[in-house]
Amino acid sequence: MPLQIPHPNTPLHLYRHLLREATYLPPLCRPWVTSRIKARYRDCQYAREPKRYIKDAHHHLRNFRSANDGNVKRLLRLCYMATGRAGKRRRLLGRSELSSEPAATSAELDEKTILANLNEQQFRDWMDNWDIEKVKAIAQSQVERSEKDLPHQMRRIIDPKKSIPTENSFGRPLAKKLARNKLKKHWAQVLRQLLPPLPRGEWDRLGSLSRGKADPQHYKLPTRRPVAQLMAQEDSPDPDDKLPFWANLVTRPMRMIQRPNSRKMKSLSGGEDEDPRGHGRKIGVRVMNHRKMRRGIYLKVWEASPIVDKNPRTGRWNVTWGNHQPKVSRPRNKDLQFFQGVNESGLPIQSTPTRKETTT
Repeated sequence: MPLQIPHPNTPLHLYRHLLREATYLPPLCRPWVTSRIKARYRDCQYAREPKRYIKDAHHHLRNFRSANDGNVKRLLRLCYMATGRAGKRRRLLGRSELSSEPAATSAELDEKTILANLNEQQFRDWMDNWDIEKVKAIAQSQVERSEKDLPHQMRRIIDPKKSIPTENSFGRPLAKKLARNKLKKHWAQVLRQLLPPLPRGEWDRLGSLSRGKADPQHYKLPTRRPVAQLMAQEDSPDPDDKLPFWANLVTRPMRMIQRPNSRKMKSLSGGEDEDPRGHGRKIGVRVMNHRKMRRGIYLKVWEASPIVDKNPRTGRWNVTWGNHQPKVSRPRNKDLQFFQGVNESGLPIQSTPTRKETTT
């Protein structure tokens, strides 16, 4: 990240810098991040106490610059947020993809009406709007994929019969209201750890990105445009900038002064070492080429994204996760000599005996 990028001082200047950094992100997360920047700015534009929102915006600006500099973890986190694996879109996908389906026939509508009337006499809550069977199927499938590096791990027992007691401390059965509250708490905790399914079209597009069959522009970060130069030096509103150069050395600990130039913070602060030898390479920063974008970003996002289909015969939900099976590359012609005499499994090929060997 070049040092000549100015640091914004006013809220409008900060807003423009956020939008500019969003244009350097990959096409997978660029539209979602841009829309969230605009929505958050409009929500906080007329806030009474904007200092907290400005502080958060500065934090996100450093995060975007670090991701554009090649920080794999921060770039992967932005792709998770854009595809609904984390953040607000994860909650939006949960509402749209996990809600109960409307009745297809008049008989089903009458049955749901009767059940709603029965529940209204006792209690009615948010669980009536969720498809619990679909949630249970996805949660059980997510538990089976616990060995994968998912953004959320399912750590609870899914079956409520095993986690919710049937009797109280006196050995009596639970009251209906108490049992219902415990059931709501159980499914609420499951939903906090659940990865909602994606629409079929978006899931197929992620699959093509992870297999390397998409447009080449999705596998490289846009080049940074030249930074505009100031015609005249403006007075900074920050009072710390008017202090002499030695003021920070006297009033602040040395570890705080040298922290922005450390290997861990270089991608966030943009600081460089005065000593040409420096402290070494930045931690977590890689050159995002075609291979790294496909295997380090898109493949991980696809493996954390399920789709759900209902079996018309049994009525059960089938959950399918993104999965990539790596193929062994073919050896070059000059390397074929090392594979002579073995088959595709690596076992030696047994030669058939000749006629003279059998007669002797």
